[in-house]
Amino acid sequence: MLAIPTEVPVKSVAELAALAKANPGKLSYGHAGVGTSQHLAGELFKYMAHVEIAPVPYRGTTALMPDLLAGRITMSFANIVNVVPLAREGKLRALAITSIKRSALAPELPTMAESGYPGFEAVPWFGLVAPAGTPQDVLNKLYAETVKTLAMPEVRKKFDELGIEPVGNTPAEFAAIIRKEIPEWAKVIKDAGIKLAN
Repeated sequence: MLAIPTEVPVKSVAELAALAKANPGKLSYGHAGVGTSQHLAGELFKYMAHVEIAPVPYRGTTALMPDLLAGRITMSFANIVNVVPLAREGKLRALAITSIKRSALAPELPTMAESGYPGFEAVPWFGLVAPAGTPQDVLNKLYAETVKTLAMPEVRKKFDELGIEPVGNTPAEFAAIIRKEIPEWAKVIKDAGIKLAN
């Protein structure tokens, strides 16, 4: 979720991009560490909006939140579960969701795509993987048990509370997602000049 301190004088992603264009290099975004989804979302926004915004790395979302709340950084593509309560309390302003579709946790917020950035998608995901060469019957069993677990009401309830959408796709579907994302994010990383030493 793209969030800003309430003192930043904008109400939309378009206004934020205009502010960044009017002040090249003067705005900043906090992220949870080099190569995190927050970092890459910030770089994708810079690329798509044609703006220069300074990245500020932190050791996790918890570490950046005090600076975001205090206005020491201009924005963050922070985890939705961290931002929604603060936005509802009026302590932060949420501008958009970085997923392709709107979030059930904040259905009133537009996506980045709806905000003028078609194709913008930057979401952290987690997946279950096994070593190469794992027998197919073992993979099938792991998949079947994972799908069963994801369907449990108590598991779904916990995921909903965290703003996580369980998918439970097949191993082939998951592999296709990984194959699709590798070149997309490789381009963002290369264009931004991101190195592990950053």
